[in-house]
Amino acid sequence: MKQAVIDASVIAKWVVDEDHSDRAIRLLALDARHAPSHWRAEAVNVLWAKVFRGDLTAADAEERMGVLMRAPIIDTPIESLMPRAFAISVAGSVTIYDGLYVALAEKLGAPMVTADHRLIRKMAGDAALSKLMIWVGDYEI
Repeated sequence: MKQAVIDASVIAKWVVDEDHSDRAIRLLALDARHAPSHWRAEAVNVLWAKVFRGDLTAADAEERMGVLMRAPIIDTPIESLMPRAFAISVAGSVTIYDGLYVALAEKLGAPMVTADHRLIRKMAGDAALSKLMIWVGDYEI
């Protein structure tokens, strides 16, 4: 089964035309797409930022939010991931939000696809975790 953990920076590209949106959309062909259950708040925050900057109208963002809410993502409750995510976050100097995605990828033994170069750089210090990290532009289905 072909699966991956996909972070909100990639999921948001399903409804917002940005660099590598085409690559992000291809991830819909995976057998399973996983994310910690907080992904919706992060993805909708991308839409809010687009409205705030004047790139989208509020009505357009709300329509796209509806699409995101129906996205085919397998949610994992964050409670089960929190202890490991905290350790990853402290060791790697990343947010707990990012640590949750990395912890889930580690738990599943699945790649984590992200559009966050900073996160990839921060995880480079841990050989095992860095092997899980894949830039959205490099992921092949």
